Amino acid sequence: MTEPTYTFVSVSTAKPGRLDDLVELARRPSELMDGKVPGMVARQVSVDRDRNTVVVWVTFDAREDLYDYLATDEGRGDHGEDADMTDVIETFEMYDLTPVSGRLEASRA
Repeated sequence: MTEPTYTFVSVSTAKPGRLDDLVELARRPSELMDGKVPGMVARQVSVDRDRNTVVVWVTFDAREDLYDYLATDEGRGDHGEDADMTDVIETFEMYDLTPVSGRLEASRA
């Protein structure tokens, strides 16, 4: 397995009463990319109901794996580029990260 060099992370909060809608919006892009984007190593979408927040992280072999895909018509469509999400999302932050430590495979005891 190649050492991954890029992780995309986003942290979003939902407008009141819209958390389940935000979960659906947040999970869709990485689900559509799974098995389609070369270099995609792992993905996770998690919800913190107490904080009304959704966190997405997707790890790739290289940053270009994601951004080259997002530059295509299919990538823009899968990402929801044309969707208006302002009625669902209260706040949004994204991070382009370099993994420095981690384990993506379950340990075998």
